Amino acid sequence: MKTVVLVINRLIPRSRTEPVVERITTWLARDGIGVLCVDNEAGEWRGLAEARQAGADLVIALGGDGTVLAASRLFAYQGVPIVGVRLGKLGFLSEVEPPGVFGALQDWAEGRFRTETRLMLDLAVLRNGEKVYGGCCLNDVVLSRGATLRAIEVAFEIDGEPVARYAGDGLIVSTPTGSTAYSLSAGGPILAPELSAILVTPLCPHSLWIRPCVVGPNSTIRMYLTRPAVNPVVVLDGQESFHLREGDELHVRRADFACRLVRFAPTGYFRVLNRKLRGETGG
Repeated sequence: MKTVVLVINRLIPRSRTEPVVERITTWLARDGIGVLCVDNEAGEWRGLAEARQAGADLVIALGGDGTVLAASRLFAYQGVPIVGVRLGKLGFLSEVEPPGVFGALQDWAEGRFRTETRLMLDLAVLRNGEKVYGGCCLNDVVLSRGATLRAIEVAFEIDGEPVARYAGDGLIVSTPTGSTAYSLSAGGPILAPELSAILVTPLCPHSLWIRPCVVGPNSTIRMYLTRPAVNPVVVLDGQESFHLREGDELHVRRADFACRLVRFAPTGYFRVLNRKLRGETGG
């Protein structure tokens, strides 16, 4: 029996999520497809262990693009296709509107869909040579000064070769998918999502010569602080964070797996991008 996992963003009012959940569950049950729900109520993902063990055939993220990002971190390593149903405002990643859910499910059940393979990043935080934190992300890894207004001093290397040392707000390492997120706000370029590349964008550097750079997909970026800071953090996809200590090193590379985003029709990436950057929220 096939199994579909629903990843539900509980920060969205239930009055918006529950009718969609009910419609999806009813439609899938009609065809004998099992449904498991994973939600982030109370600050943790309930039902995650069971959903992972079940071996899903499809993951449906109910929310905005942030929910798709979360679903990618939770399930992409299993190679499960992920489709986003947009209940939020932005729709770079989540292309299905609630009225179109039935049609999308029918297309999926009958194989009328394609998947886009999106590069993901792997982070390892080393402390005295031992890994103390790690994770994967679809958008970006951000080394940040945290809540303080005081600049931090950052150094980073690419494949063991020193690149820069500067004072600023931090450093962003992003995927092509994440190039339209925080990196774009920090002055980074837009990369087509199908590219295999890693983008490194200094965050508000106090040096005019430092600019974003694009490196190959097999590169490893090592970054660290060169002087003590008040409360620096590393953040994955703007959602998961880890507080750093003096001497910690961050190693970022391409993950061993990719995210498979479900697409039902040609969307015209740059057409959608243009509309979203203009602030239009329609489909």
